[in-house]
Amino acid sequence: MIASSSRRAPDAFDRFLAAAALAAGALIALRAPGFGDYPTDAGPALSAIAHGHIAGFFSHQPAMGAISLYVRAPFVILAAALHDSPIGLYRLGDLPCVLSVALVATWMARVAGRRGTSRPGQVLIVAICLGNPLMRDALYWGHPEELLTASFAVGSLLAACERRVVLAAVLAGLAVATKQWALLIVCPTLLVLERERIRAGLMMLAVAAGSTAPMVVANLAAFRHALSFISTPQPVTTVFTWIYPLSPTGTVRVSNIFGDQRSFIAHTVPGVVSTISHPLIIGLGVVVPLFVWLRRGRRLSGRAMLTSMALVFLLRCALDPGTMGYYHFPLLLTLVALDATSGRRVPTLGVLAFAGALTVLDRFPDYLSANLANAIYVLVSIVAAAALARELRPAPQPDDGPRRRDRYGRLHRFAAASD
Repeated sequence: MIASSSRRAPDAFDRFLAAAALAAGALIALRAPGFGDYPTDAGPALSAIAHGHIAGFFSHQPAMGAISLYVRAPFVILAAALHDSPIGLYRLGDLPCVLSVALVATWMARVAGRRGTSRPGQVLIVAICLGNPLMRDALYWGHPEELLTASFAVGSLLAACERRVVLAAVLAGLAVATKQWALLIVCPTLLVLERERIRAGLMMLAVAAGSTAPMVVANLAAFRHALSFISTPQPVTTVFTWIYPLSPTGTVRVSNIFGDQRSFIAHTVPGVVSTISHPLIIGLGVVVPLFVWLRRGRRLSGRAMLTSMALVFLLRCALDPGTMGYYHFPLLLTLVALDATSGRRVPTLGVLAFAGALTVLDRFPDYLSANLANAIYVLVSIVAAAALARELRPAPQPDDGPRRRDRYGRLHRFAAASD
């Protein structure tokens, strides 16, 4: 069954929480600690359009989908009109991406409130979504589009839980058109929408294709180059993956999408892993929810869907050789969504996810050796994956008596005779 609840008009507390979340999000965006890959990724396209060069915008297509460029363009144009610095253009362009997190956090807080979560618990939900170190990590490395994609993706899952078909489909299409990893949410969203699957699937396709079409039409060569770059994993293995202990140390050559290359000593990616890792991850996005759906009698509840997606997002990080800390942000939001839809008084899963992000992903790599930080990551992620997999096991059916066949040969249970 799909979780449902009556929607109500926002009260004074809801409005205050939303305003506080948006204000906090704006402060976070405008104080981004650095711009990382931005000058060699999204920066050239956004700088071009900020100064009125439309052709430059389409000829410098970065390693991401089009939606975050469309969303950020008006803000960088405003920053350029105000003669802001390059970091100022980046920070103002971050603003809509961070505010999307504030909006989905507020949405989850309202869902939690309708299901019985206390007001302090709702405040904690918003604080976890906006105050975790993964937000800062994504902004530091120049990838605010990851925050926008995660907001679209988890918003789509929440809308599917509430049987809001059009909203779920539109958000899923926007997520896919923002970052390609969002393909992982398509299968579970369609499974939980039951009889509306075909309509939802067509809307997802229309939104994703329609959003991408201008990039294809305006400069096909640039689009094909970006797609080829995205499809080729970088040859370096990070500590946030199960593959790290199996990766030899050597010289790696990492290039950005516009051709600049740098070399350094690091753990290299084994050849077979580079070939199969991304197709395997996309396959898990289909196999895991589909397996759960079949095991539960071709039905997928909202809770089971969110749990299966948490497992998929965790496996995505563990099996991708290039995982960065902020790759775990969709997992954190999904665990908070599980808390919200369950109506827990305190968002327990969100608190645990925040603690893990702060220690395992943020602090340990700075204070511990790479091997020890990876060993802790592997242990914690395996335990988390096992707990999520256990949660997905179907509840045992009560044995309410022996079974007999009817005249059509079908088995039926009948109550045991009373004494």
